[in-house]
Amino acid sequence: METVDLREMQDRLKEMPLMVEMHPLSLAFLPEEVRVFTDAWEMIDELDSPLPQVTKPMLCLHTDPSLQHRLPMLRCFHDPLTTKLNDVLLKRYDLVRRYILHQSQLADKIVSSADADAVCLILVDGLAYEDIKRHAPEWLKHTTPVLVDGVSNTEQGMVRIVGKPTLAQRLSPIGLSSCMGFTYWERPEEPLTDRLFFGFGDRVYKVKSFGQVIETLSSANLQRTFVQIVRAGLDGAAHRQREQPDVGSMVKGVLRDLECVAEVFGKQGVRANVFLTSDHGILWAHEHRLQVYEVSSEPHPRHYEHAKHGKHVLTVGFEGKEFALLEYPYLRRELRGTEWGVHGGLSYEESIVPLICLRTP
Repeated sequence: METVDLREMQDRLKEMPLMVEMHPLSLAFLPEEVRVFTDAWEMIDELDSPLPQVTKPMLCLHTDPSLQHRLPMLRCFHDPLTTKLNDVLLKRYDLVRRYILHQSQLADKIVSSADADAVCLILVDGLAYEDIKRHAPEWLKHTTPVLVDGVSNTEQGMVRIVGKPTLAQRLSPIGLSSCMGFTYWERPEEPLTDRLFFGFGDRVYKVKSFGQVIETLSSANLQRTFVQIVRAGLDGAAHRQREQPDVGSMVKGVLRDLECVAEVFGKQGVRANVFLTSDHGILWAHEHRLQVYEVSSEPHPRHYEHAKHGKHVLTVGFEGKEFALLEYPYLRRELRGTEWGVHGGLSYEESIVPLICLRTP
């Protein structure tokens, strides 16, 4: 099968319909007029129809070698998951949603994979798919990109991940009747924490370090258990740090802790699915040319706490309320000296987060 880049494929599309093996998100980089099929025979039927046809480029994402005598078959080499996605993300948002896992679908995915003796979910506060890709690319084989389908912040992101009813409530009836939760905050003092751990009863432990999580898990019986851990990610470094953050070291630290958790299950001989995901990514200001779009004293530089329509914004809903996301590279205000990164808006860096899954032993 011939391999071409995206530009050459577009040139070929101007001449004839194609069957193409490609990442479906790459469709967002093609002209909107391109008609996309998922069944090559359906496209053949359209081409053979005696009815008048609109002359638009046609592409099928399914390659069928038996039809090579009718349609050229190509492989398109193009990675859509780069900062270049920002050029089309707002304009082609509906298409992107169609071809990627959503954050609001994660709970269903985790429940559907509860075929092991235990399930663990690590919720990281601030970790982008791009930061995995750049600083720990060897992990990409375990990683699925996920679209934050709403405001890319902690309050909404973590609630979308655990779902309603919560994962604890959904996993208990299907055999994971025991729960253990770990957080840095007291439940009575932090409403979000109480909500994330609804259904855990009194088995939620406040910890000062991830080492305490490993120590507690190591001495527990993890058979038929659901473990949920909230871990600090890169969010704090984005908002409150004097010196430029060492993003690579922080990413690798998160992944080391993931491996340590998986090891605990493995040493006990417990078959577990260990998941790690994030509430939102980070758009690092020192790596991008961000532009102030308006003069505002609002605390949120990348989103609005209300609906807003017009240029550079996407309105989204969450629990009956509307919000608006500002597209890349715009800001609502100048950033403070300790703000190395932002989130809350719509960008590849903020809105695409990782889902990592390790299976043990």
